[in-house]
Amino acid sequence: MLLGIALIPVMLVRIPPLVDYPNHMARMHILADAGKSPWLSQNYEIHWDILPNLAMDMVVPPLTRFVSVETAGKVFIGLTFALLVGGVMTLHAALHRRWSPWPLLAVFFLYNSVFLWGFLNYLFGLGLALFACALWMILRERSAALVIPVFSLATTILFFSHLFAFGIFAMVILTYELAQWWNHRRETARTLETPGWKALPGIALALLLLTMAPTFKSNPDDYPLWLRGSPPPSAVTLSPLTVKLESLKGTIRTEHQGLDRVTALALIGLAGIGLVLRQWYVVPSMYPPLVLVALAAAVMPSTIGTTALVDIRLPIALVLLTIASSDWPITRRRWLVPVALILSTLFVVRMTAITDHWRETDRHYTQFVQQLDRLPQGTRLLSAIMLASYYEWSPRASRVPDPMPMVNLSCWGVIRRAVFVSNLFSAPGQQPVQLTPAVRPLLTVEEFLLHAAPIPWNLISTQYDYVVVQRSQRLTPPVPLTFIPVGSGDEFQFYRTERR
Repeated sequence: MLLGIALIPVMLVRIPPLVDYPNHMARMHILADAGKSPWLSQNYEIHWDILPNLAMDMVVPPLTRFVSVETAGKVFIGLTFALLVGGVMTLHAALHRRWSPWPLLAVFFLYNSVFLWGFLNYLFGLGLALFACALWMILRERSAALVIPVFSLATTILFFSHLFAFGIFAMVILTYELAQWWNHRRETARTLETPGWKALPGIALALLLLTMAPTFKSNPDDYPLWLRGSPPPSAVTLSPLTVKLESLKGTIRTEHQGLDRVTALALIGLAGIGLVLRQWYVVPSMYPPLVLVALAAAVMPSTIGTTALVDIRLPIALVLLTIASSDWPITRRRWLVPVALILSTLFVVRMTAITDHWRETDRHYTQFVQQLDRLPQGTRLLSAIMLASYYEWSPRASRVPDPMPMVNLSCWGVIRRAVFVSNLFSAPGQQPVQLTPAVRPLLTVEEFLLHAAPIPWNLISTQYDYVVVQRSQRLTPPVPLTFIPVGSGDEFQFYRTERR
């Protein structure tokens, strides 16, 4: 029932307002098309490789055989929510050896900064990692003939879902088993008598796959278009502690910060009351894994190569692992019923507020899609809509998604009209869709903003048929008067260029 309520905002809108979601769904459409459309095949090529970031790419395209790509995307979000909550519940049951309502608190953390940015592969993989941890707790004492093949398969699935999913699983299991060995070292005569060694073959297999992956072997020629011409980025960049705190606050973030504060106070207060009453506790065997994940979250870089917002991902894993590892075995009805009613009411209020905001956002998105539907089939569209960080960058702003993100909305044109868009995620070593040689040299707006250079509209007008801009953003120089307005909405304006 709680999962159904959590999915109401997703079901009632055409396009969920997640920053990267339209970009990912455009790639799903290209993969599902598999080169059949001449318009798509002249602009996009499919290149499968050993990529540790393929959860959507493996799940959504097969679903399009039965439903539309828009519906398949929502199904994937539903599966992600189910894996996250179900993973917390199953890991809790594996650790505590009983079922409890306590892990249902995970539903409060389904809407968070990572989700609003649209990092769905990671969240899907995190849900799988929670289930894999639970399976390890159940099977760790079984024979190696069973455990090694099962977890070799599990680590491979986690690796291809998302690299961080595999990393979280490896951190939890290795730390848990190391602590178990240390606590029972006097009782164990040989290392092989401890169950932990059975996880090593699967982890080694995933690490071997990582050495074969092109993800960390990119060169400047492989950069996304908007980084083209820039010097090689630093291997890692770090953020101050205040930014780390903002990432932790993002685990329960929505567009309604006041409601987020009330929710955070309610949940922290509940745990505090449990501590005072000596009812809420964490399984001692999970202390080492939780400490390691917390330390990893604290030292995680802000960027790794061309991958940004790396450090916002681990805090949500830490929160969900903490819920799974803890419990408050409330048995008295006079406690359980009022707490359940209060928290259920708060959850419904949160989902109502999110639904209202998403429906308003969807009204603007519908206007945008209607203009996309008017474009000629296979046309070229330049998106001049940028993230707000290009204008007023701050550590906090870079971790709080735009409440109505439009930066990737032009990618929906790939689905609707098979257009070429300038900002599709197509970096080699990161996605299985790349640009064809014919369109790879085309200009983008981002590469000029990166170098604080004026946008050469005269050159862009020879390469693109249409341009879309956001009304609230200012471009230098502005769109030329020779560009013809052809459609608009409350938040955007389409122009036709002089290209023939």
